[in-house]
Amino acid sequence: MKGTAVLTREKSSILILENIDRKTYEEIKNQCGCEHCNCSVDEKRVVDFGYVLPIGYKEDEIDWDYGY
Repeated sequence: MKGTAVLTREKSSILILENIDRKTYEEIKNQCGCEHCNCSVDEKRVVDFGYVLPIGYKEDEIDWDYGY
């Protein structure tokens, strides 16, 4: 099942990744605190998110109009 991950970046910006696998989120968590967080998205490409820290993961999509 896919879901939405919320990460923080340097300078307090927030990065939201929608439609990612729990496995990808766990991969990001394992690299937290590293200067370059690299993981594959959609099993097609590798993305360097830079320095990120995970906030949370919610299975399924988030309805942004209602906040959940």
